[in-house]
Amino acid sequence: MKHFFFILLFSFLSFYRCVAQEQYSIRDLKSGKFTEDSSYIYSLPFENEKKVFLIQAYDSKMSHKGELALDFKVKKKTRVCAARDGVVTGVRGDSDEGGLKPGNMSDGNYISIQHYDGSVAHYWHLVKNGALVNVGDTVIKGQVIGLSGNTGYSAFPHLHFEVVGYDSTGAFKQLPTRFYTNKGIIYLRPGKFYKAAH
Repeated sequence: MKHFFFILLFSFLSFYRCVAQEQYSIRDLKSGKFTEDSSYIYSLPFENEKKVFLIQAYDSKMSHKGELALDFKVKKKTRVCAARDGVVTGVRGDSDEGGLKPGNMSDGNYISIQHYDGSVAHYWHLVKNGALVNVGDTVIKGQVIGLSGNTGYSAFPHLHFEVVGYDSTGAFKQLPTRFYTNKGIIYLRPGKFYKAAH
């Protein structure tokens, strides 16, 4: 009965968060106008104090048009950390292919981590053999889980990060995420440097 209560509570909180976020545009999220925010606060997916450049964010024109995803420009084999506690549900690490051909879409190495509320974070473009966790592993926020790379549909070494989950209509979709940073708790904007703050 206790487990049922917690599942019910987390489902409600997840639903409330999605409803609240849907009242704001991507521009509002980026500009900080979203003040009544109860969504989960993620850590940047890098080691504490690591400074990274965000090259693309939500609805960016290069390859994120209509997407709620983030691209961090980092060198190959930069240590990637879990942005939130969870359980590893998907891993690929055997590819060494990357580029901008349509066939490269299926070449990316990745790690997927499911969180307690049912949402899932995806970490893409890892280097070959760069996944340092296995399906079924429990991970904690800040734990090193992989090494960044340039596999899959990718023009340069970077980490693609996104979170998917259920919205208020029950649709499974990409969700906006806010982060702890050296600039406070914010939704990230492209073309800026951020420092991880765990």
